[in-house]
Amino acid sequence: MASEIIIKPSRCIGCSTCALTCSLVHHGVFDPGRSSIRVTRDEFAGIFELGFSSACNNCKQCARVCPAGALQLVELPETPDKGKEVRTG
Repeated sequence: MASEIIIKPSRCIGCSTCALTCSLVHHGVFDPGRSSIRVTRDEFAGIFELGFSSACNNCKQCARVCPAGALQLVELPETPDKGKEVRTG
């Protein structure tokens, strides 16, 4: 079943577990600078912001390790393939 990442920045605690996991999985090092996700703090609003670079390959490891639920995996319902007959009832 397909899944999608839901981002809830208000839950982010700024731990950078997502960024560290991304860099480890894809580059073999704990280096947030080499991650495809950025965690930044908006000092004015007092919250953290999460941003993904275009290098993200959508592996979803960041959401699997987020301890605060700022990144969550949501299972998507399967949709019938186009061109196939769909019977109901």
